Amino acid sequence: MYKRKTSGWSQHLDFMGLDILCLELAWLGSAMIRTSWQAMLRDATFWVLCVGMAFIDLMIMVLMDAYHSVIRRDSYKELRGVLNQAVYLTVGLVVFVLLQRNESINIVEVLMPTLPIYILLCFNMRVLWKEHLRKRLHLKNHTGMLVVARKDRLKDVITALVNHNYNSYRFVGAALLENDGDLGEAEKEIAHIKHGDQEIGALNVVATRDTLIQYLINSWVDEVYLDTPAGEQMPVELINEIMSMGITVHVAMNSMDQLEARHKNVEWVCGQATITTSLGYVSGRDLLLKRLMDVLGGLVGSVFTVLLTLILGPFIYAASPGPIFFKQLRIGENGRRFWIYKFRSMYLDAEKRKQEVAAADGQQDHLMFKMEHDPRIIGQVQRPDGSWKKGIGGWIRDLSLDEFPQFFNVLKGDMSLVGTRPPTLDEWERYEPYHRGRMSTKPGITGLWQISGRSKIRDFNQVVQLDREYIENWSLLLDCKILLRTVWVVITRRGAM
Repeated sequence: MYKRKTSGWSQHLDFMGLDILCLELAWLGSAMIRTSWQAMLRDATFWVLCVGMAFIDLMIMVLMDAYHSVIRRDSYKELRGVLNQAVYLTVGLVVFVLLQRNESINIVEVLMPTLPIYILLCFNMRVLWKEHLRKRLHLKNHTGMLVVARKDRLKDVITALVNHNYNSYRFVGAALLENDGDLGEAEKEIAHIKHGDQEIGALNVVATRDTLIQYLINSWVDEVYLDTPAGEQMPVELINEIMSMGITVHVAMNSMDQLEARHKNVEWVCGQATITTSLGYVSGRDLLLKRLMDVLGGLVGSVFTVLLTLILGPFIYAASPGPIFFKQLRIGENGRRFWIYKFRSMYLDAEKRKQEVAAADGQQDHLMFKMEHDPRIIGQVQRPDGSWKKGIGGWIRDLSLDEFPQFFNVLKGDMSLVGTRPPTLDEWERYEPYHRGRMSTKPGITGLWQISGRSKIRDFNQVVQLDREYIENWSLLLDCKILLRTVWVVITRRGAM
């Protein structure tokens, strides 16, 4: 019977326990530097922080998936992982201490020297524990795997499996997928990769397809790795026959390599096994964290929007009597329609004049309309010498103040803090299939395009490339970087128009 491998954070309870132990030891050492151990044990604050630190560190481990591929990391990647976790821990501890409202707690004393000791202990503990696990797995590894592949792929398949084995399996041999294959020639194919490799040094080509079943009957084999070439039919009868013998079969889906998508997963959909591909991939945990960040940011931004309304409202109305806010139907995630809100920076007839102005500027066929001196902007006037006078509308757009009402869209869930620019209906109707990919995520108030040049990037294909790059490489850390860079771009007015 096959024991399915656990996945996610639950398979790393040992690392989690060791990390929390390192944190508690670091806090204990830090406290003992400042006071005696008798006084420390009687201090209620010490115990509150002791429990609080453990809880915060545990939440970070689970939510940030701190141990993803932990066994495979080298020392450099491990140090980066520990430092990243320490950064999140610092933020969590600062928030925790502030919520305590206890004037006797000094945040600097809490973090110093606790954090440096924790980083040192945690890094060394992980390295030592991984070395212990590798040795233990090597000694206790009794799962025998037979590799079955075509002769021309045998060398590549074995090399890939060995490079990613991490002592999980003991390779007992290899077999050819062809009938009447030449075992001697196959041995020569893998001879040079066997040389000096203790893990597969004794691995031999032991059977062909027509002798495979007899070999399995008389040999110790726990599991079979079956490599089926892309484009060829899966040998269902062979798989069923091996499985009926009580041997677990792993079938490699090489046809997935022909798919251009970077993210490929095997899932059950409506009771059917499917290969799921997508431009971007996000876990439920990441979606939850992104939504929490959106809600918090949306609440703060909405408060500022109300304050800005009191300040900007009279100026907008005085320069162009009419509504203070502007709303427009836009396209959201995967074609959903929603009303976007902005502070009005253009005259009331701006939408009617759009085609006329675009044609005059030679942009009637563009998929994204941006004009440096748009006469529809409130207060925009050309002087006799050819220069342009900027009015209230121009200043609002330069400082990106017109975008603030979109925080209400974020709270509603139509938009996110970070995403792609939502197109208008007429732009959307002219999209090519490649363009549509940029709308496979929620549109955002800011994004990679905005911080990479904003209105100075006039080539729509370049915008699409930036948006697809964001979707394919999305992470919470990337969102945070974009938000921080957005602040700098707005302050310096880089790319403003």
